[in-house]
Amino acid sequence: MTYNIKLIAALIAIIACGVSFAEPAQAGTCQPVKAKGVGKNIAQATSYAQDDLKQTAKSLKGRVTQATTNCGPVADAYKCKISAVVCPK
Repeated sequence: MTYNIKLIAALIAIIACGVSFAEPAQAGTCQPVKAKGVGKNIAQATSYAQDDLKQTAKSLKGRVTQATTNCGPVADAYKCKISAVVCPK
């Protein structure tokens, strides 16, 4: 009888050890992010904002699924803001 209890306890311990190393699921973890860039012209400002967005997506280990860009003039330059959604790969 005690042999069966020890065997069952050992099996439960093995299963618990295996479950503890499993990674959590990442369902529905898309995140809204913002990126911005400032440049001498609109093309340069947009390029800087896109680079910022790529870096943010890389740090979140995801990919950009939706993005909108808004650019406008500021003192002697242009400023672009990108609002995007980054989802896991």
